[in-house]
Amino acid sequence: MDELETALLRFDDPIHWEYPPKFAHRESIVRFRAVARDLSNELGIELRTETETQIQDASFHSQIYLPGGWFGHHLIRFSNFGDMVSINEDDGLPPDLLERIQAILRRHGYVYIPYALLEQPYTGVNPGVTGIATWWIRYFDWV
Repeated sequence: MDELETALLRFDDPIHWEYPPKFAHRESIVRFRAVARDLSNELGIELRTETETQIQDASFHSQIYLPGGWFGHHLIRFSNFGDMVSINEDDGLPPDLLERIQAILRRHGYVYIPYALLEQPYTGVNPGVTGIATWWIRYFDWV
């Protein structure tokens, strides 16, 4: 099992599916806004974001809309667990863009989890409300 798979299991909680005990929501939002600002500056475009009361009943707290993808955008989502960040369908991003995004995330102390890993069936210990099908849902979706 590699380091990222180990992280998915380490942060899994059998009781808390939205956020772990002692989750620092306010501090997480401040860090998210810094990443969004830096990414906008890096790309030279204003990026749409959602956070705080726009994200509820979810295992993530914030997201950035990145132009491109199937629906006209990719979603960069920030998990409530373990400083993890992922991008839906990241294989559709140009490799140089993905590296630039990952560099900004690393500067802010985040761990990037590839979407392909998160598409794998959920094998953790939390039953969720109606079941959790994938690791993406466990850490980066509405639950």
